[in-house]
Amino acid sequence: MKRFAILPLLASFCSYGSTFQCEGEFEWLKSTFENNDAGFQYSVEKKGQDLYSAHNNAILARTKSAKSEAQCHSVLNDWLTFFRKGHVGLVLNTNVTEEAVRESAVHDFDLSAFKQYLKSKREETLEGIWQFSSYMVALKKEGNVHKAYIVESTNPSWKAGQVKFILNDPADSNTAKVTFFMGDHSARQIDTMTLLGNNEVVLGNSFIVMSRQEPRQESSPEITRYVRLLSTNAPLFEEISENTVLVRIPAFDHAFKKDIDALIAKHLDTILKTENLIIDIRGNGGGSDVSYASLLPILYTNPIRTVGMEYLSTELNNSRMLGFLQNPHFSEEEKQWAKDGYDILQQHIGSYINIDDDVTVKTFDKIEPLPKSIGVLVDSSNGSTAEQFLLAAKQSKKVKLFGQTTAGVLDISNMYQTDSPSGVFTLHYSLTKSLRIPHMAIDGVGIQPDYYLDSELPVYEWTSYAQKILEGM
Repeated sequence: MKRFAILPLLASFCSYGSTFQCEGEFEWLKSTFENNDAGFQYSVEKKGQDLYSAHNNAILARTKSAKSEAQCHSVLNDWLTFFRKGHVGLVLNTNVTEEAVRESAVHDFDLSAFKQYLKSKREETLEGIWQFSSYMVALKKEGNVHKAYIVESTNPSWKAGQVKFILNDPADSNTAKVTFFMGDHSARQIDTMTLLGNNEVVLGNSFIVMSRQEPRQESSPEITRYVRLLSTNAPLFEEISENTVLVRIPAFDHAFKKDIDALIAKHLDTILKTENLIIDIRGNGGGSDVSYASLLPILYTNPIRTVGMEYLSTELNNSRMLGFLQNPHFSEEEKQWAKDGYDILQQHIGSYINIDDDVTVKTFDKIEPLPKSIGVLVDSSNGSTAEQFLLAAKQSKKVKLFGQTTAGVLDISNMYQTDSPSGVFTLHYSLTKSLRIPHMAIDGVGIQPDYYLDSELPVYEWTSYAQKILEGM
């Protein structure tokens, strides 16, 4: 959960000589994390000091044989997995790998010949022309893999003929399903690929949504709607029936607060005249609590209680508050909160301090008669502020959750980052610990839906399923 916006990730792209020592990078990582991460001690207490010491010894031994930045990155990431699965990470700032360099070459790809080949095929396969984000690619089978050659790109870092991603051999269980090359040409491994009918493919958990351009067949309305909801980068409103409207919120980032508020304000009259509301937050990984404020009066039925959190006060951690003072997305009130918080934290270096209330209780002047029933679509990507929103929403008598268990990354939160002295790595760690611990821990558990939607129900039918349930209430 982020009280305010996450500061942007910083990456410096440099090259380093043969003096690189992974052992030294581990010493920096271990010291920085132990002294500054708000969840460090909590994790060690849960798992035991003996297990932590054994983990340290095993990782230290591995660092001595890690001869490159990439090998060291893998080892140090394994060290971080001891603590938790979310709100922690290590970025390698030297992103060029042999694999990326090899596939970033501009290949002599004959698009005209490929289109003729597609016309001659009798069966529909993954081969074809696909579009996503800033790219148009030709997906061509070569041996046991499919390679996506750039056809068009609005990203100046990518040229026609370069390979944007590879669908790996499906028979190879030891390899990720997809090797995807990011904007900077670094390789990212993706373990899931979902086909939606004949014309849409989802890589990862909503990471990439691709639509087939050639040869294209007619898609069902449900798939078309799901792709539209999944691929939008901005909040979206739709009337899906006479009795049900839908609000899609892909993220709660602080920068999106104005867009979310504007969307709700624009359609509020319609929402408050409609029996049912579906709020789709699938894939929403969090952001800022203030971003969902305009939703609360709509779902409100009784006082909403929110348990607070403690900040671990250190010189490094407290510097985040000073950064907020320069953030253009922060209001003057929010900047004053950051300044006051910094002053309090600086007086308690080395301690856990709550700069707000232990428990806040939110009330509104009225309960809206409509909508009577509200369904929230959730999935395993929902974490952080998205989970905090769900804890608030579940206190309403109107609200039911539809989908699957959330990510369970909320208790240790409010991320910050710092670079290693060498500049090779950037550590992302957390500044706060929830006062819900240990009585209502979310980390590693998640929030369960009221209506579990199992794998037999395609993801593109979740909206229709929730609609039928709500309209039948």
